[in-house]
Amino acid sequence: MKLFPFLLLLMFSIAPAAYSYPEKEMEECISSALSNPATKSIAKSSITNYCDCALKAIFDENKDIRESGYECAQKYFK
Repeated sequence: MKLFPFLLLLMFSIAPAAYSYPEKEMEECISSALSNPATKSIAKSSITNYCDCALKAIFDENKDIRESGYECAQKYFK
């Protein structure tokens, strides 16, 4: 019986990350941003954070695409 809580904890600790948007959308966002000449000097981690921010706003909060992109760009592309 003591094994059950351990197995439950183990199951939740190795569960993959869950996103509210399709992974393909994230890949396309990063690819598009990396191919844009205006973002050549921006770190890939900042681009990834930007895409995550924008996609969450679009899919979770039903925000406008342009509005989401602008807000997240201001936050991550300083």
